[in-house]
Amino acid sequence: MSVPRLSILASVYQGLAYLPAYLDELQAQTLFAQCEVIFVCNAPSAEELEIVRSSQQAWPAQVQILEVPRETLSASWNRAWQLARAPLLAIWNIDDRRTPDSLQRQVEAMERAPWALCYGDYLAVAQYGDEAGVMRHTPTYSAAHFARAFAQGGAFWVLRRAVAEQIGYFDEQFRIAPDMEYSLRIAVNRLPMGRVDGVLGYFTAAGLGLSTRAGELPALERTAVQLRYGVFDKVQAESRSAAASFRLDHVQSFGQWQPLAALWPQQYAYLRRRQPLWLLGRLRFALRRLLARLGLLEWLHARLHKEL
Repeated sequence: MSVPRLSILASVYQGLAYLPAYLDELQAQTLFAQCEVIFVCNAPSAEELEIVRSSQQAWPAQVQILEVPRETLSASWNRAWQLARAPLLAIWNIDDRRTPDSLQRQVEAMERAPWALCYGDYLAVAQYGDEAGVMRHTPTYSAAHFARAFAQGGAFWVLRRAVAEQIGYFDEQFRIAPDMEYSLRIAVNRLPMGRVDGVLGYFTAAGLGLSTRAGELPALERTAVQLRYGVFDKVQAESRSAAASFRLDHVQSFGQWQPLAALWPQQYAYLRRRQPLWLLGRLRFALRRLLARLGLLEWLHARLHKEL
């Protein structure tokens, strides 16, 4: 293979249970012959290395392997991004499954349109291997909406490699939400995104993966992203002080710090315009507390879900 059409970025950490099936999933992709796969193996076991190396023996022109000490997911994605040879990149975690033509549909759409990122609908399933679950319908792209919400999820992205030249790489400060942060960075820079029709895959929401685990870290990182991009009305007061541990005005990639303003020239003017959202947020949370005190919050949620 000369230059592949697509580079697949796969971070591996304690992935022995998924790797054999992941290799089968790769081969099942209709675009597989035109792809390369970059495995970043975090503190791998001997068994994991044996499986990954077997794929390199089977497809020597298509597989790159990088062994690293344990690091953040964003750091592994950045390493793979730098090694990628294709003009397009797919983020594909080993505990998620794709429909066989999903990569082909996304790549063909990206080759027709100047999108920075392509996404689509997917199913959230309780266990790996399930094909029945909750359908996540993703909305048509709107820069204003996507600058405030992680509306498309991060499991089934295809990115344009060259976008890093304009807005940088993933921020390695984020362990759980680097894709959320990057999605909002694309949107505030008014870069185009697009969606393709049809189900792209099955996102394993078993509560064992980074983004699905309960705890304080997901809320903390979500708050840091909201503070960085002026989504002030959604900021939870209890997470705000802890989010101060992030350098919100700098992005960290490959151990280097870069001013966010260099990647988002409108940063300061944009945030100034959004200062009134602090008041809206205080009013929203005050209303929620009042409804909860009156015992109406659960009733209102149930009523809204019934109407939807």
